[in-house]
Amino acid sequence: MYKKFNKKRIAQVTGLTLAAALISPMVSAEVSGEIGVTSDYRFRGVSQTAGDFAVQGSIDYSADNGFFAGAWASNVDDESYDADVEIDIYAGYWGAFGEDEEFEYDVTLTYYTYPGQDESSKYLEANVGFYFAGFHLAQWYTNDYANADVDLHYTELNYSYEFIENWSIDAHVGYSYGDGADLDWGEDYMDYSIGVSTELAGVGLSLAWLDTNLSDDNMIDDGPWKNEGTVLATASYAF
Repeated sequence: MYKKFNKKRIAQVTGLTLAAALISPMVSAEVSGEIGVTSDYRFRGVSQTAGDFAVQGSIDYSADNGFFAGAWASNVDDESYDADVEIDIYAGYWGAFGEDEEFEYDVTLTYYTYPGQDESSKYLEANVGFYFAGFHLAQWYTNDYANADVDLHYTELNYSYEFIENWSIDAHVGYSYGDGADLDWGEDYMDYSIGVSTELAGVGLSLAWLDTNLSDDNMIDDGPWKNEGTVLATASYAF
C-alpha cells in the first residue's frame, strides 16, 4: 500500500486507506494514532513486503498553529537494505486559504529510516500538498534518493467521492521520474489505483486495485519489489 496518507504525506499513497489522504490534515491541537493491517505494503506501486501482509501504525501531534509531527512504522521485506522494519519520521506545517478557507495545503519533510541498517538506507524527502473539494494534489522531491546522491520526483493526484453515506470511491494516479526512477527501473513510470472505502464500528476498511505501467522487462510477479497488479485490502483503527 502507499505510505501512510495522514502522515501529511501520501501513505503513501503514505493513512492506511486512500480516502485518508483527502481528509483535512488537522483540526485542532491533539495527539492521535492509528494502527492497521494491509494485505501488501505498496509504495508507489511497488511492494515493500514481497507481496505479503504488513502491520502498520503511527503516532501524530498537531498544534493549533499548523505545526504537525509524527512517526509511522511498518514491517518490510526489502532485500536492498536487508531490513525488517521501516520507521518514517516527519514534520511540517498545515494551512488554509480562500474566502471560507476551502483550500488547504501542507508542507512536509519526511525522513525514511530502516533501523539496524547502515546509512545507505536513510534519506530525506520534501513534499507540498494541496486539498480542495475531494481532490489532493502533491509534489514530492528528494535530491538524495536512497542516499545514492540522485534526485527523484513524484507527482500524484488523488480524488475521493462519497457516493452514499459513509462509502467513498477513491482514485489515485502518481508518476515517478528523475535519476532515482532510472536507478531503480531504468525508466520513469506511473502507478494508479481505484477502490472503495468505508468505516464500520470505528474500523476503516478499503479495497482497491493497484497497478503500474512499468515495462514488461521490469515486471516482477513474486518476491521483493513485486509490482504486478494486485487487489489490496486494508483495515485500520484510529485513536
